[in-house]
Amino acid sequence: MPVLLNKLHEKLESALDEYISHLEGTEKLEILDKKNEIVSNLMAGRFRELGGLTAMRGFVYQYYVSMYYMMSMISPTRESWWNAVVLEYFDDITLIGEEKIRFIQVKTIREGGDKNHQPNNFYTRKSLDQTEDARSHFNSWIEKNVLNYDYFLESNTIEDITDRNRYEPQFEIVTNTTKSSLSTLKNYTENINYEIKDSINAKGKIDDAIKEDDVFKKAIQKPVTKFDYRFEDYSKKDIDYYLKRLYINKLGSTRELYEDTLNMIEETVYVTDIRAKSIGEHIFNRMFAFVISNSHEDNEDKIKKSELIITKPQINDLIKGWLVEAKELISESSYYDSAWGIFETTIGSLENEFKEQFTNGSLKGELLTQLDWLNNHITTSNRENSTYCVSIFNKIFNGNNKLSIWDFEHGDIKSNLKESLRFIVYFTVFYESHSEVYHNAKMLFHEGKSSVIDNVLFTIYHARNKLNKVTSIEKIKSSLDECHELRHITLDLYCLLIGSKKDVLNPLASKISAKFKITTDVDSLKKITDVPDHMKFVDGSELEDFFEVFKQEGIELDSFKEIELLPSWKEYLDKIVEKMKVNYIEA
Repeated sequence: MPVLLNKLHEKLESALDEYISHLEGTEKLEILDKKNEIVSNLMAGRFRELGGLTAMRGFVYQYYVSMYYMMSMISPTRESWWNAVVLEYFDDITLIGEEKIRFIQVKTIREGGDKNHQPNNFYTRKSLDQTEDARSHFNSWIEKNVLNYDYFLESNTIEDITDRNRYEPQFEIVTNTTKSSLSTLKNYTENINYEIKDSINAKGKIDDAIKEDDVFKKAIQKPVTKFDYRFEDYSKKDIDYYLKRLYINKLGSTRELYEDTLNMIEETVYVTDIRAKSIGEHIFNRMFAFVISNSHEDNEDKIKKSELIITKPQINDLIKGWLVEAKELISESSYYDSAWGIFETTIGSLENEFKEQFTNGSLKGELLTQLDWLNNHITTSNRENSTYCVSIFNKIFNGNNKLSIWDFEHGDIKSNLKESLRFIVYFTVFYESHSEVYHNAKMLFHEGKSSVIDNVLFTIYHARNKLNKVTSIEKIKSSLDECHELRHITLDLYCLLIGSKKDVLNPLASKISAKFKITTDVDSLKKITDVPDHMKFVDGSELEDFFEVFKQEGIELDSFKEIELLPSWKEYLDKIVEKMKVNYIEA
């Protein structure tokens, strides 16, 4: 991928340099001043950010026109006879079908003002000194456009085309000038069929479609004064032949062309739900980069003609690939990235909590260091696997490793996650080294290693106030029983239980309700049996009490890993495990 990006970056710079070479004055300076910014925006697909650069209009507009005709070639709502779009070889754009060929030049004006193309813009020549090719002196927009047919007849560069004379030519100049402009050139702006026809007058004689006083005809007939070159002495056809097939296409502003092409993309991929616009824009951006990458090469020796010819099957395949890519990126962006966003926000909130609540600077710093480790671990894991954060939600809250949909906007998901991450930090802060283990298990496991106290393996389950402690413990047991990875565990496994419902109701309320309660066998299911000896359940609320006392002022302790503290921590942990065992497992 980096090689392809570097290649695209080089092509963008080369294309810009070529474009700049044809500019003058403030337009040229405008692009030179912001060249790096322009290339960066183009690389990132941020084309709209170029809108303020009026000098970029021609550069962007020409590529938009290429994409317009590529999409017209495959759109289900447009009629087209061409099966290939050729980029910047004979002309800016060339369309080739079975029997027709169209040469297209793209000419733009500044948008947003009153300026429009005038007829003389189309036929004004640039004066040249003597050259070997006399035809190069006929370099007005129209002349360059129509003479591309002559170059086509002489060329043998497209191997698939053998009999070039069988192709009926069409000539087109695309412009962003307003629809109301060029009113004196209706002969050409309305020639949508590329066939201005002669007519028969009342006397039965043929009236030439292209009159002798036609502004284009008169301009083309005018000799190149300096050398007395005449167009028809060097062209393969007479002037009328070309002009009858000329269409000036006012294709609209850059924004209009963008929207038209985007609509064709949306129609072609058949996505009609709320993703349509995002998918269309992604495909548009990918196509823009593809056209630039394939179209521009300023070294003729390096030109790969196969890259200049975009065929109907090729663009169809590309669209299909970009469609799949867009759907996947949207899913990842709206779903998985949202999960990661919740993690990021929660870790930031937890960091502020530690800073505010712990007065002992050493203990505070240790907790923050532990939180930073957790943050880096989650970040690295999510980059390696974009579903990581979603799987952690399921492991902590559902006791499974499936990828289910989460509603991050409602409920207490953020506060519940914050509580869960806090306890991971609390548990691991006592150990010299720690790591996430058993990645494929149904629950989230961390292992802590110490040279002072026994190593520990712990998992975490947050009931989110949906289950009481007994049911939550059964849920944990069930999830652990189904984990093949855990069947050979030898370490003590501490199961940290958070967020369960209250098990003890108000005694007075219970006494009143007992009068109306029917005793069933269900009441006998309140104890938990068959718990493996190595499985130890920890009430999160009691673990929280341990840290509450260390938040107070006057605590003189350099580390949670102090030799004097660690045995006390282990003893406290074992006592709350025993309390859970008495209250719920052996009840």
